[in-house]
Amino acid sequence: VLRWLRAFWEFARPHTIIGTSLSVLALYAIAQSNFMLANPLFLPLAFAWLACICGNIYIVGLNQLEDVEIDKINKPYLPIASGEFEQKTGELIVCTTAIIAFLTALCQGPFLLATVGVSLAIGTAYSLPPMRLKRFPFLAALCIFTVRGAIVNLGLFFHFNWVLSLGRAKSVFSGW
Repeated sequence: VLRWLRAFWEFARPHTIIGTSLSVLALYAIAQSNFMLANPLFLPLAFAWLACICGNIYIVGLNQLEDVEIDKINKPYLPIASGEFEQKTGELIVCTTAIIAFLTALCQGPFLLATVGVSLAIGTAYSLPPMRLKRFPFLAALCIFTVRGAIVNLGLFFHFNWVLSLGRAKSVFSGW
């Protein structure tokens, strides 16, 4: 079990998990500051984090599934390239995390749904043929900048502002 968990951690690309987690927490804190920490709602934070982490794993996992031969040379420690995970295991993880990301975002409201949906779409276009935008340096950089720099920041900020204002007026759960 521990070996599988370590391989999963490598598959999820720890630096992106840490970056995503910090983004979600920072944007929640910024949005929460508008409400002067009067009514912190942590369930929406947890659901947004789950949706974003699963979306992140989908994107980096899809990239690994498409680059096995390249990764055997450049990143032989990755689970699929090293043989720790079979291709089917990677496919199952990628499909499961995409579904969890989408369904969690769907339950939380329009801003998180748009953020996750657009991020997954761009991540898919980045890795999969026929587009496979990562073949083109400018488009690859534009994809990463657009998702990490604009969509995630604006989308999560709007989501948390919406959820926190709804939560103050209506319920502890918020969301739709």
